Amino acid sequence: MKYRIEAQSKRRIRVRLHSFGLTEEEARILDYAFSGMPGVTKVTVYRATGNCALEFDCGIDEILRRLDRFRFENVDMLAREEEKRISMSEMKSRKLDEQLKTKLRLRILAEMAADIAMPMPVQVGYHLWQMITLKNL
Repeated sequence: MKYRIEAQSKRRIRVRLHSFGLTEEEARILDYAFSGMPGVTKVTVYRATGNCALEFDCGIDEILRRLDRFRFENVDMLAREEEKRISMSEMKSRKLDEQLKTKLRLRILAEMAADIAMPMPVQVGYHLWQMITLKNL
C-alpha cells in the first residue's frame, strides 16, 4: 500500500494513506486489520484526512513491513465477518455517525408529534400495532 509518514516517535507513527480521505468501510477495515495485529496497542483512523495513527510496542521496521504488505481488498471480507461477531461491550463503546443520528432524531420527533396529536385510545392502538408487527426490527 502506498503511504507517507506524517509523524513518527518511538512508539507511535501516523501515516497518510489517501490525500482525499477514507470511506467509512475503508476506515473500518483499517481499524480491524491493524488492531488485530500483534504488537499494535492502539489504532486511530482519521477518515477526513486519510490518516491512520498506530501505537505499538514492537519495532518500527515490523510496522512499516506490515504497512507495505497491507491491501484493502485482502481484508475486506475479514472486516465484514468481524462485524458480525462484535461484542456487546464494543457495541456500547462505538459512536454513531452523523447520518444515523439525524435519522434517529427525525424518527423520535415523528413519534413525539404522533403521540401529541393523537387522542389516548388511538395512541394505545397505534403502539399495540407497532408491537405486534415489529416492523422496525
